[in-house]
Amino acid sequence: MSFDDLWVWEYVFHAEDEISYSRLVRDEVKDIADQLVEMANLGIDPAELGEPTSGTARRHDLPCGGWFTTQSLPYSRPPLLAVVEVVPPFHPL
Repeated sequence: MSFDDLWVWEYVFHAEDEISYSRLVRDEVKDIADQLVEMANLGIDPAELGEPTSGTARRHDLPCGGWFTTQSLPYSRPPLLAVVEVVPPFHPL
């Protein structure tokens, strides 16, 4: 397997939005996204991981009470698990 075939994940919104989230939320998104990519690289379809949404994205709950959604892009090189939305918990951390 070449590096072009290994899944990666990335935020697909502005970096300013990413840094507006608390450190806890960013760390939890990273931990879960890393786990999803590990599973994808083992052959598990990431489009089947997490809770379905009304579209093709998948929702993943964060331990802190927030959640985020991902979109699988298997035909990009390298294959991309895009973090398309992050919803922090409603209470301040």
